[in-house]
Amino acid sequence: MYYDEEQNNKNPDVGETPSSPQDSEANPSESSAVSPQETPAPDASFEESQAGGVPETDAPADPYQGMSEKEYKANIKRMKREYKQFQKDKKQSAKAERSAMYTAAQQQYTASGRKGIGAGASFVLSLLASFLVFVIIFGLLAFFPSKEKSFLASLYSDSGVSQTGETKNPTGNDVQIGDTTVSKGDNVTINVTGDSEIAQAVYAKAANSVVGIAVSQVGGSKWNQYETVVSMGSGIVYSADGIIVTNCHVVEYAIDRSGTGIASNYTIRVYFKTDLSEWAYATELIGYDATNDIAVLRVDAQNLQPIEFADSDTLTTGETAITIGSPGGLTYMNSISEGILSGLNRTVTTDNTTVYDLIQTTAAINPGNSGGALLNKEGQLIGLCVIKIVSTEYEGMGFAINSNTVKTIVESIREYGYYNKPLLGVTINTTYTATVADSQGWKRGAYVEDVTASSCSEKAGIKADDIITKMNDTDISSFAELRRFMLTCKPGETVQVEVYRVDEDQTLRFEVVLDETEPY
Repeated sequence: MYYDEEQNNKNPDVGETPSSPQDSEANPSESSAVSPQETPAPDASFEESQAGGVPETDAPADPYQGMSEKEYKANIKRMKREYKQFQKDKKQSAKAERSAMYTAAQQQYTASGRKGIGAGASFVLSLLASFLVFVIIFGLLAFFPSKEKSFLASLYSDSGVSQTGETKNPTGNDVQIGDTTVSKGDNVTINVTGDSEIAQAVYAKAANSVVGIAVSQVGGSKWNQYETVVSMGSGIVYSADGIIVTNCHVVEYAIDRSGTGIASNYTIRVYFKTDLSEWAYATELIGYDATNDIAVLRVDAQNLQPIEFADSDTLTTGETAITIGSPGGLTYMNSISEGILSGLNRTVTTDNTTVYDLIQTTAAINPGNSGGALLNKEGQLIGLCVIKIVSTEYEGMGFAINSNTVKTIVESIREYGYYNKPLLGVTINTTYTATVADSQGWKRGAYVEDVTASSCSEKAGIKADDIITKMNDTDISSFAELRRFMLTCKPGETVQVEVYRVDEDQTLRFEVVLDETEPY
């Protein structure tokens, strides 16, 4: 697996940080004033107490000793009267002091010969100031009659807050953001000029299409069962009739290895509300593809809001990217984070697994975000969040499977129950790079390490050590490009494969009918 939350799921103790020895040294004032090397000698009283004795002390005399109950009560009443009189005298003294200070200040002011301007003059000045403000405002409005052309309007526009929007065939509840009404639904066009409000508009449109997922193991007896959560993540609503897409690693514990369904001692809950009040059990694991880390579930629900897909082939580095998911688990379900696309077609290797054609983003992707949505500023899905790399060399890089790959694999799983990917029947050596090709004087492409017996490539005439340089009319300069092309094909499709045969120093062209994948 290539994600950092799985280990947390397998080890419930992850995340609990033991106290550090340095913690006790953080505040010297709280530590003992006696060093381990210096132990003070016990005083005499300590020695006496150890011997069973008690040091003698002079206790103060009890002032109420010998009083009768009547005398004691009379004494209490007297003290209360004295306290009340004390408080009264204190208030009168403070009042007299303030009065004296006021009188002295008034006398000093009178002696200085200063006079006030009078209430009438103050009223006149207030009227003049108000009239002046009115004249200024009226002048601005008269000179710039419309708010769109006014000076104030231009300032408002330049601030990046004003926005306009267009809604087509809205569905769901409307959300008002500034002057724009954003309706939840896949037929909504978001058009905002205020960057600070793009995230709000995207969330209003897409949040209902992102779900939380919890995988639990069922234990106990038949009459006293309980569920223990073993994995949590996110997912997207693919269709209104209950198709949910998530990462394979999110639900891998629940996969019945003898088939493709959900294991009998596991449950998968899909949550639709952030307060976890609305949820449904996944009734079926339709299929999955572990290589691309995609799984497709079905829940017994209708009228869900499917997410809108964007064409990931049109993405450019630097675009706005927004994630919605459940970082840290369902407690923070449908949290939103904003960033940019910092790279495309990335190849990531973790442990012994290599993943290709990933989108790299600066938007936060944390454990629990897996299976969540990576969106553009139109609220359309551009990627399925899959992995985050954190190490000493990197502050943190998030990755997502591009939306076109997601759609291709999901449609195949829905049709066949598994990802029936087209097979070329060759093994490619991924260490053959442009640098190697140039150093050998060979053509750039995908180097064929081996050809599978009885495969379509062997039948067509392709041999080991051939270098695939073109598929149909698409130039191939690396394995990643060959893989990207194969994602656009279907089993049984006929393709033209051009290869450079090294030992013959010639280019050959073959017609190949692609094989299909065997079921699980």
